[in-house]
Amino acid sequence: MGQAGAQAGLMSLKEVVAQTGIPAATIRYYDQQFEEYLGITRGAGRRRMFDPGSLKRLTELRRLLKDEGLSIRQARKLLSQDGNGISAAGQIESLRAEVQALRAKVTSLEEQVARLKDIQGRTLALVDGLTNR
Repeated sequence: MGQAGAQAGLMSLKEVVAQTGIPAATIRYYDQQFEEYLGITRGAGRRRMFDPGSLKRLTELRRLLKDEGLSIRQARKLLSQDGNGISAAGQIESLRAEVQALRAKVTSLEEQVARLKDIQGRTLALVDGLTNR
């Protein structure tokens, strides 16, 4: 374990990357977006230092964003509601349903775009046929 890890159980960013496999740039981004939730402390030179709690919160955040497929906005909403009487499982299920509904909407829009492109192609072919007589 590095020098930082020896200090009261704190881990450096490099050690967290090695342990979790989460890229350093991703951790920095999560820290910017979820600074209050993650509660990462700063060491000398404002270096990020992770205690067991901040490491656990980081891995939970990664799970929500990657495994559960939540957006940053959805994760913020979920994490800000934590402890207000709504179960996390219920919130996650609600957000999953929202993600599914949005995916269905995207699929529908993609189908509409394909139909419009087909109509456009046929229209251009007709116009070309009329102008090349």
